[in-house]
Order: sequence, then structure tokens, then C-alpha cells
Amino acid sequence: MSTNAERHRNPWLPWLPSLLVLWALVPGLARAAEFRSGDVVQVGPQEVIDEDLYAFGRVVNIQGTVRGDVIAMGREVDISGTVEGDVMSAASVNRISTPVRGSLRAAGGELSVSGPVGEDAMLAAGNLSLTPEARVGKDLYLLSGDARLYAPVQGELRAAAGTLTLAAPVGQDAHAEVGTLRLTDGARVGGNLSYRSDKDAQLASGAVVSGTVEHLAPRQEKGGGPAMGLYLWLRSLVGLFALGLLFSLLTPRFAHRVTAMLRQRPLPSLGLGAAFFVSVPFLAGLVFLVGLLLGGWWIGLFILALYGFAIALSFPVVGLFLGRWLLERFHKTGAHLAVALLLGLVLLTLVGRVPILGGLVALATILFGLGALLLGVLRGREPAGAPV
Repeated sequence: MSTNAERHRNPWLPWLPSLLVLWALVPGLARAAEFRSGDVVQVGPQEVIDEDLYAFGRVVNIQGTVRGDVIAMGREVDISGTVEGDVMSAASVNRISTPVRGSLRAAGGELSVSGPVGEDAMLAAGNLSLTPEARVGKDLYLLSGDARLYAPVQGELRAAAGTLTLAAPVGQDAHAEVGTLRLTDGARVGGNLSYRSDKDAQLASGAVVSGTVEHLAPRQEKGGGPAMGLYLWLRSLVGLFALGLLFSLLTPRFAHRVTAMLRQRPLPSLGLGAAFFVSVPFLAGLVFLVGLLLGGWWIGLFILALYGFAIALSFPVVGLFLGRWLLERFHKTGAHLAVALLLGLVLLTLVGRVPILGGLVALATILFGLGALLLGVLRGREPAGAPV
């Protein structure tokens, strides 16, 4: 459990705008969730949180009991207590050894799951491991460079991976799109096995597939190959660059304030962005349903349109910040805004085309960008500090 001294060293005031807006959007949410942020966020072994927990920090360590959901993000996340709700976790190094009674959504460079999951699991990682102590109560969906499954899956398995090693039972069908598929002696597929690969699966003599085994050819790239890929990349780059220029030229003070937020308030930006990324579609759907009964259903669609625009704008916002940061590293502080924007967007869009990593980078870009935009709106003035 965090000590009082730790909490004083990790001020909660930067989160106040986030809490106020969430309270305004979803009545009662401020009373039903606990927010923690800082360099190190810790929930001690004896600590019990009776509501949802939002934890954002460089290191997040949850050893106690959370009776609601957990949403955690950081460079390193370690959840080893008990979670009675769902878990959503994103980190460079992500370790989930807690019993999760609900669903698990986790992403990371390195992801290890060694606790039972009561319902579905959706996992994305460069390196993914489900240890023998784990168990997935329903279906498992995964995206990974190298995935090793040593834990039973009660439902269906759907996987996309460079290398997939299955060494445990799967209760129903298994579908995989892989470079290499291995089934060890411990593998049991209760239904059919179908996989797309340019190589035959490596099936150990003790592996059992109750249904049929279907080997499908890899999907063929559509749309003209590399030339079309280059065209699509350039088209997305030009569109985002034009949007970023309009944003910076039409609202220069606000654009400066938003990029300053990314520099000075990175963790609150990430936290607020994650909260809004999840809550706004729910809010729009609620407004739409109420509007069908009472009138004004179109307001829900308007909220969704603004939400989509904010997500698109997140890429130029983060691209501008990233470009300026890189130019500063090379002592090019006098470079034009357009140069910084173009440099940042080129890097983001190129990385975005890398399998697996691109999706994780895009998600991080959206969360940081949304949070910075909202903090910029809430503050309403340029923060003190070093210029961006």
C-alpha cells in the first residue's frame, strides 16, 4: 500500500481535470473508481479496493484485492493480487499472475500470464507466454510475434503469430494464421484445427486433434503489392500532414498548449486519454438510446463524430511533439513547424506499418493524443514551463 509520503511525492492535482470531466460525462463514475498515478503506483498485499482501479505510472504493482475492474498502464505492470472484475493492462513489460474473474485485455512487448482468467482473454505482445498455472475460462484471442501456450483454454483459440507453440488443451476449435505452428505432446484440440501458413505444422506424436486438420495457403496481399502499399502510406501521410497543418495554423495557441501537455503532463495525458477512449463510445450510445425515447438521438451521433475527429487529430498532435523532440536532440530548435510535423508523422506512419508493433504504437498515439487534447481544453491556458 502506498505510504502517505509516497502520495505526497506523487501529487494527484494533475488528475483533477480528468476526474471532473469523467464525473460530468458519466454520473457516479467519480464515486465508483479510484485513480492513482505517479512514478511508482503500488497496491499492498493487505489493501482492498472496493471499486474500479485506474493506475498509471512508470511502474504499477498491484498485490492486493480489487473488487472492480483494473485499468493499468505503464512501462512495467505487475498484477499479482486478486481482481474480481476485468483487467485491461498495457506495458512494455506486462506480468499478470492474479486470478481474474472477468475478462483479460492485455498488451505489451513482453507479456506473461500465469493466473486463471474466468472469461475471455484478448492478448497482444511481441513475446507472449501463458504459463501452466494460467487458465482461460472461455475464448482466447492473441496477436504475437512469438506465442507459447502452456495453459488450457476452455473455449476457442484464434491466433495470429510469427511462431505459435501449443502445449496445452484447447476445448473447442483452434484457428491460427502463423509463420510456424508447433503442437507438442501436451497439445489437445477438442474441435477442428485450421491454420494458414507457408509451412506444414509441426505435430508431435502425442498431440491430439479430435476433429479435422486443415492447412490453408497464406493470404495473398491484395492491391498491387509494394507499389500499392507505398501509395497507401503516402496517402495517409499527406492526409495527416494536411490535418496537422490546419490544426497548427488555425489554432496556434491551442496547438502549442496541447504539445506542451505531452511534454509536461505525459502520465495524466495517457490516463485521461485511456479513460475517454473507453468511456466516450459508451456515453454516445447512452445518449443515442435516450434520444430515441425522448428526442435528440442525433446528439449521440454528433458525439461519435467529434470522437472520431479527435482520434484522427491525435496523430498530428503526437507527430508534432515527436518531431520537435527529435529535432531538439539534434540541436535544430529553429526548424519550421511543418518540418517537425512531417518528421514526426513519417516516423509514426512507418512504424504503423510494422505488424503487431504498429498496432501498439497506434493505440499509444491515440491515448496520448486524446489525453493531451482534453487537458489542453480543460486548462484553457498555456502551462508554465519550458517552451515546446
